[in-house]
Amino acid sequence: MRIARLERHRSPLLLFGLLLILGAGCAKVEDIRGHYTPQSPREAYERGLETSGLSESVMATAWLQAAEEAIRNPVLLISPYLESGYVDPAEPVAGAFRVALNRGQRLEAHMSFARPDTGQVFLDLFREMTEQGLGVRRVASSDSTQSLVFDATTAGNYVLRVQVELLAGGRYELSVHTRASIIFPVSGRDSRAIQSVFGDSRDAGRRSHHGVDIFAPRGTPVVAATDGFISSTRVGGLGGKTVWVRSSQMGGNLYYAHLDQQLVQEGARVTAGDTLGLVGNTGNARTTAPHLHFGIYRNGPIDPYPFVHEPSQEPARIVANTARAGSWMRTNIGPSIVRPGPSTRSGEKQRLDENTSVHILAATSNYYRIQLPDGTPGYISAVQVESEESPISERILASTTSIQRVPDARAGALTIEPIGNALSIRSRFGDYLRVTTTAGKTGWLLDI
Repeated sequence: MRIARLERHRSPLLLFGLLLILGAGCAKVEDIRGHYTPQSPREAYERGLETSGLSESVMATAWLQAAEEAIRNPVLLISPYLESGYVDPAEPVAGAFRVALNRGQRLEAHMSFARPDTGQVFLDLFREMTEQGLGVRRVASSDSTQSLVFDATTAGNYVLRVQVELLAGGRYELSVHTRASIIFPVSGRDSRAIQSVFGDSRDAGRRSHHGVDIFAPRGTPVVAATDGFISSTRVGGLGGKTVWVRSSQMGGNLYYAHLDQQLVQEGARVTAGDTLGLVGNTGNARTTAPHLHFGIYRNGPIDPYPFVHEPSQEPARIVANTARAGSWMRTNIGPSIVRPGPSTRSGEKQRLDENTSVHILAATSNYYRIQLPDGTPGYISAVQVESEESPISERILASTTSIQRVPDARAGALTIEPIGNALSIRSRFGDYLRVTTTAGKTGWLLDI
């Protein structure tokens, strides 16, 4: 049975010693700054582990392994997303979330501890390269503010990995949003004003629509969606009065058509939000209501909608008990459903019997993000679990018995309990019972 969470000794002297070594590692990073430029705070941190000689230690090795394991087992993220969780400082763990992005969407993520000086957070975004059979490729990392911003140039599945530095921990909040990556091109309007979308049929099917039509009163300001320069202003043809902007942000061209007036000249530099012209219905739109035809071109036409659509930014309110993050609980009914994401629409991942052990990592909406004792991640409805503080039964040992740290026969013993001792049974997983000894230690007993 694969165990993702690794138990370790938590001696204060060991932790203090590791802190000293980490401090030395940071000093060595300063020494080599003139020879090496890290690409992200995480890369600088990993370099510090290497130069300090700590990268081969048990805790650092487990930290790096947890990062790799998380990428292979992401849960489903539904934007906008908000969770409140807990990280044990003595447990080198990581979490990962799969999120689908369209070309042109922006992903924003931020994680912060309840105590700002708790430790550094590393957010890394990877694109799944399954079509090439190449696994994942890192495309973005968080900055020193523990925030990550990424504009997708390719549609597909992405994995956001979240991990804190060694020995950091505590209560935290993680928020993730998908947003528009450029300014909406008509002042005072949003994507609800779009009434004709990319790919709609034109001229009885002889051609397709290479943009979106944004309807607004005649004379409404049309604005630059990104920084750039005016590459062309024209009058005539299907577009009537048009403006072309070469976007410095996107490396492509933005097309504004059917303008009533053009208020810029070729060669002028513009900043996002600058007025380019006014909404009209010139060209082949003279028989329709005033609107802006807005197009994006980069090696051909691109659907502008994901670039300009601003989804709701209000995540569901957290109603699950945030104080439970970091604790162990048990299912209170059978079967209880583990889901890939925090929604019934995400499907089912696994069904659990009553009294099954679950480790609560975080609370989001009315779900808990969990990890099962074998390392399987997922979400479970908050109403399907209960505290394991009250035992479900008691077991009197008929012989001297080993209580293990994790439910795996290969794992080390937590303690050896003598014959006749009473164990409080809290929950179970597979062939193991999660028990508490008379000395207050909690571990796993093989149920034979």
